Amino acid sequence: MTGSDPLSTPPGGAPAPSLPQPVQDALQRGHLVEAIKLMRAGTGLGLKETKDALEAYMRGEPAAATGFRPMTLPAGSPLPAQVQEALNQGNKIEAIRRLRGLTGMGLKEAKDAVDAAAVGRGQSADLSPGQVREANGLWWWLVALAVLALGVFALLGCAAAPRAPVAELAPSGKLKAAINFGNPILAVKDAATGEPRGVSVDLSRELGKRLGVPVELVTFNSAGRVVEAVRDAQVDIAFVAIDPVRGAEMLQTPAYVIIEGAYLVRNGSPLQRNEEVDQAANRVVVGNGSAYDLYLTRELKAAKLVKAPTSPAVTDVMVAQNIEVAAGVKQQLEADAKRVPGVRLLPGRFMVINQAMGLPKGREAGARYLTAFVEEMKASGFVAAALARHGIEGAAVAPPSPAR
Repeated sequence: MTGSDPLSTPPGGAPAPSLPQPVQDALQRGHLVEAIKLMRAGTGLGLKETKDALEAYMRGEPAAATGFRPMTLPAGSPLPAQVQEALNQGNKIEAIRRLRGLTGMGLKEAKDAVDAAAVGRGQSADLSPGQVREANGLWWWLVALAVLALGVFALLGCAAAPRAPVAELAPSGKLKAAINFGNPILAVKDAATGEPRGVSVDLSRELGKRLGVPVELVTFNSAGRVVEAVRDAQVDIAFVAIDPVRGAEMLQTPAYVIIEGAYLVRNGSPLQRNEEVDQAANRVVVGNGSAYDLYLTRELKAAKLVKAPTSPAVTDVMVAQNIEVAAGVKQQLEADAKRVPGVRLLPGRFMVINQAMGLPKGREAGARYLTAFVEEMKASGFVAAALARHGIEGAAVAPPSPAR
């Protein structure tokens, strides 16, 4: 974009690079490397600047800290040519999508801008996306409905659930599902029966029902052990965080749940912000092989990592060994703060974790089926209902994954 483009400078007059939608989509899928490449191609920023800014964005830091914020269109400014082209064709959805991709604007802001431009062209903002009012509007609307109906039937035919690749997902005749008690957002032991329960258990049983095979729940106390079991094909499916290291050892679906990583310190600690943790004077205890271990191993430059045997043990290890900081899933640490006197959570989060389903490498047909399964479970409300049913407040349903 040139300096005269209305999108290059926000109303305040100070240029601010946008975070384009494709970059946000890549981050939501847990593909930081892809997001960095996309952002560098779109902004010309250096590798370190881009990496630092995107990681700050993922930690939820405000726009002033990341340097990126959505751009807005000054009142009366024309839409970019690509956006106007879609609008000229009567496709508001595509126009909104293109505007968000070019500017990083939110859905509402982009929709309002496209609506305003449509009204200026004599179209009605209350028309359905993709509809343009013309002479004989009722006739064209009926034709459009007929075409849409035909398209829906065609799509339903194409999108009918593929034949389940049982040989790859349950080669032994039963579905062996790894259930990790180390992450209470995903699974816990029922207090009354001792049986596993949680969103990962519900998804495993639903998948087994669809495959027409019995489900065997194989339980673990740490994510590291789960990853080993998947790598060695001791289990057929697992529920693990998306991470480049794990991605090298298994196939993974898009995210189905997003959770937050947090820090826990003593009440008397001088630390007040997540950004203050990475100092040579600090030690950070993490669950060995957990997503937090993998992430902080890459990201911490000065602080030293101490490995606890499992994620649920990090607070006890911190207290027993007089360690400065514990890191883990926010919900677990919140529970620890109520259980252990004299400790507190630092506000906010230091990372966002995308939880996905995984399976052994070499089972590509099974991975495609699992990906479609995960997207359906999110879209149908199954995941949201499972989180609510088990009283999980420290997680959110992941957004739909962009079609590939």
